[in-house]
Amino acid sequence: MKFNTLAGWLDWQTQQHSKAIDLGLDRIRPVFSRLIEHPLAKKTVVIAGTNGKGSTVAFLEAIYVAAGYQVGCYTSPHLLSYNERIRLSGEPVSDGLLCQAFESVEQARENTPLTYFEFGTLAAFDIFQREDLDIVFLEVGLGGRLDAVNLVDADLALLTNIDLDHTDWLGDTREKIAMEKIAVSRSGKPLVVVDEDLPETAYAYCRQNNIQLLQFGEHFTYQQRNGVWQWMAGDVRYHGLPKPALSGQHQYKNAAGALMVTTLFAKELPLSMSHLRLGLSSAILPGRFQVVPMGENLQIFDVAHNPHGVRAFLENLQKLPKTARHLLVFGVLKDKALDDLISLLMPHVDQWYVTSIDAERGLTSEQLQQAIVRHGVPIRQIKCFHQPVLAYESARSALQSHDKLLALGSFYVVSELLNTMGKMNG
Repeated sequence: MKFNTLAGWLDWQTQQHSKAIDLGLDRIRPVFSRLIEHPLAKKTVVIAGTNGKGSTVAFLEAIYVAAGYQVGCYTSPHLLSYNERIRLSGEPVSDGLLCQAFESVEQARENTPLTYFEFGTLAAFDIFQREDLDIVFLEVGLGGRLDAVNLVDADLALLTNIDLDHTDWLGDTREKIAMEKIAVSRSGKPLVVVDEDLPETAYAYCRQNNIQLLQFGEHFTYQQRNGVWQWMAGDVRYHGLPKPALSGQHQYKNAAGALMVTTLFAKELPLSMSHLRLGLSSAILPGRFQVVPMGENLQIFDVAHNPHGVRAFLENLQKLPKTARHLLVFGVLKDKALDDLISLLMPHVDQWYVTSIDAERGLTSEQLQQAIVRHGVPIRQIKCFHQPVLAYESARSALQSHDKLLALGSFYVVSELLNTMGKMNG
C-alpha cells in the first residue's frame, strides 16, 4: 500500500493534479470502468441542487437506517473529519477502509491524474460496491453534468433547487445552472424536483430525454396544521408527520422531496409510518443553523454561502428574539454572489469579523472589507483577520450580555471553527 495512514493519502492527493477543480468525465471514465465491477447498491439515488442536498440526504439516510436497511451515503465537503464524507448505515467509514479504497483507486487510475474530489468519489464507489447495500445516496459536488458523481447511472435523481452559485463554473443564469444540474437524470428514470420554478429549458430537456419529472407543487406537496404536517402525492397521504429535525421552514420542502423518493421505491424497499416519522425527527446535519449555547450568549454556525442559503439562515435567525447585537464571522470563496450576500446580511449585522480563506478560490479579508464598505458599512464596524479561528476568538471576546455570535459562509470557515470548538471542549 502506498500509504498506511489516511493523512498520508489525503496530503498526497492534493499534489496529484495541477488544478483543484477539473470538471469533465472523459478523463476519469476509464478509471471508473477499471475500478467498478459491481452495482453500488440495489437502488442508487443522485442528489443535485444549489442548496438542500445535504439536508435531503440526511432525511433519506435517517429514514432508511431507521427501517434497518443497509445504506450508503456520499457527501462533500466534510466539516469535522474526512471520514464523514462516506457513511455506511449512518456511521462514517474507518481510516482503514478508506486507505484500502484509495489503494484500489490508485491501482485503477494507472497514469491518469485525479483531483482530490475525484479520488474521494471513486473511493466511495469502491467501498459501496464491496458492501451488500440496499440503497446508496450520492451528493453531487459541483454542478452535475461534469461532476464525477455523474459517472453513475442512478435509478433516480433528485434536484433540490436552483440558484446562482459557482457561476464561474456553471454559468451566470438560472437557465444555464439548471441545465448543468438536471443532466444527472437519466432517460426513462424518475427525476424528483423540489424547486417549484424550473426554467423552461429544464422542462424541455425532460421531454426530449423521456425523463419522468415529478415536481413539488404539481406531483407532490405538503400542508402544515397544529404543529404537525401531512404529505400528499396523488392518492398517497402521510398524516401526522413530526416537525423535521433540521431547522427552518425550507426543511419541510426538503423532507417532502425525500418522502417522494421513498414512495417511488415503496415496492422494493417498503417503509412503515414509524420509520418515516423516526427518520424525519432524528436526522442530523452539523453546520446548518447549528445553535450552540454559551452562557447567556448564543453561537450559530451555518454553511450558507449563496443568496438562497443566506435567506434561509436569516429566516431562522429572525424567529429568535433580537435581544442584543449580532456579531458575524464571515468568509466566502471568490465565485459567490458577494454583493447579494452583503445586501442580505447588512440589516442584521452589528459588527463584522471577516476572514481570509486559505484556498485557491478564497477571498481575502481585505477584499471582503472593501466590498462591505462599498455597501455603506462604516469601516470601524469591520475587522479583518487572516484565519477564521482568529476572527472567531476576537468576536467571542467582544460578546456582551445576550449578544449572538454568528459564523456564516464557506465550509472552510465553519469546519475550522467547529473543529476548534471541539478541541476547546475536549
